Amino acid sequence: MNHDHQPYITQAISPITDLRRRTLGYQIGMATLFALSTFGAQANEDEMTYIEEMGKRLFFEDISVNNNMSCSTCHTGSTGGTNNDSQTNLTDVAVTGSDGILVGTLKPPTNQYAQFHNDEGKIEGLSNFDPNCPAFGGPAPCGGAFWNGRAEGDMIEGYHKIEIFAQLRGKYDDMYRKYLGPLADQAHASPFTNPVEQAKPTKKSVCEQVSKTQWGPQLYNYAFGTALRCGDIHVDKVFARFALAIAAWQMSADNNRFDSKRDVALKNDADGLFPLDDFTAEENRGHDLFYGVFSATTRPPGARCFFCHQSGNDQGVGAFERYTNDRYFNIGVPRNFEIPNSPEADVGLFATTSQEAHRGEHKVPTLRNVDKRPHPSFVKAYTHNGWFKSLEELIHFYNSSTPMTPAQETACAAATSDEERMAVSTACFFGKTQCADATLTSAEAMAANCWPVPEVDQNVARFGVGDLRLTAQDEADVVAYLKTLSDESTVQAPQPYRLQPFKESRMQHASGDDHSTTDTSHFFFGR
Repeated sequence: MNHDHQPYITQAISPITDLRRRTLGYQIGMATLFALSTFGAQANEDEMTYIEEMGKRLFFEDISVNNNMSCSTCHTGSTGGTNNDSQTNLTDVAVTGSDGILVGTLKPPTNQYAQFHNDEGKIEGLSNFDPNCPAFGGPAPCGGAFWNGRAEGDMIEGYHKIEIFAQLRGKYDDMYRKYLGPLADQAHASPFTNPVEQAKPTKKSVCEQVSKTQWGPQLYNYAFGTALRCGDIHVDKVFARFALAIAAWQMSADNNRFDSKRDVALKNDADGLFPLDDFTAEENRGHDLFYGVFSATTRPPGARCFFCHQSGNDQGVGAFERYTNDRYFNIGVPRNFEIPNSPEADVGLFATTSQEAHRGEHKVPTLRNVDKRPHPSFVKAYTHNGWFKSLEELIHFYNSSTPMTPAQETACAAATSDEERMAVSTACFFGKTQCADATLTSAEAMAANCWPVPEVDQNVARFGVGDLRLTAQDEADVVAYLKTLSDESTVQAPQPYRLQPFKESRMQHASGDDHSTTDTSHFFFGR
């Protein structure tokens, strides 16, 4: 997949039925424990709604010019919705497209934990793009999908003027409108037809490939109450409905499992508050550093990661915390010269807003599944350009990347103890300098004890990044906490499809508020 595209989905299947009971009302304490008690259950695939199952199968099908690439190629369950090729993560970062030649310019971000819908039928999580979200220091952009937010949430109907629910019977608008938004826009963008990704020549060719699968015609008919047609007068609406289905699966409990060590430990904890009984001392201390909690074992101000990586309460006990505020920042990431064809530094949010104040800013990613990997030696890449190859490198950068001023260099040279060096700056404490060579890899920079200059040297954030005054043990504790956020279960690919009779119960989840009064007399498959 193109690394300009944020994920849609990863490998999918086995929905977690009991997750449907969750609500964001259970935020802290014992209420959180009750909400979390439903995690981890597995269910049969036929317990998904038809639109969710169709989205999953669209995601896993090799809909590509050479029938060798799917959405799941770049967004895999075993890696938490990111690229599953360790060597690519270590080197190129960007994944080569279906044609075997063209390649993108950014790391595929995770497709998980962007949005999910609760029992009331309400979408929680990522909002539509808003250039003026309330923020500390004044209004700032938030929401939208992709690293640069260009999937704003109203592109299908608003920008492309596609009447996605036109000519559909029954209450499809009522049932499915909740799936419109950034994720649907992202899927509609679309990797299926992007030359550096799946590279199908047209929307019509995508539709025709789906129409030749065993599942495509039946699931489309069951989900939308009409036959799958790929003619010129139909294809724009059909393609938009494919995107809607992908978004529906991406929001499903199958793709957002909430069963990490942190979730389970929170469920099992006596009072549902940190420190957690089932956490190690390092993990609990990492939590305290993450949230800036002052205790006998932490020093103020802590890492304060929660300023950007929290979307619920600020105590770290929200049942459905996504660990992102969906805003945009430039943290000063070095340029990755390993990406093929040496693309220019990515301008990030500037590409969406055309405002110089946003040049170099990229989306704050979720931290869920940030360390999920198929085996311990598997390499994951971090940040939009994948320059970092481990959490340890990334946290060390967050802690120590601000270079010393001339005055600090003088004070650092005069310091005679670790305490005095830390009082000057984190860079002084670790002996960090700025690399003379901007082309160094992360491994080379770590070996040289220096950081290269930012790929975009304007709008670099200085609050909450660069000089956190953490020790090496502090950094290790934060990493230990981040590793508790990886799901215990893994999204799987769908089983082979078998034609089946229509079931009204699979139009929507029973606990939803979008109760259907759909006329089902036109469903003809499997009768």
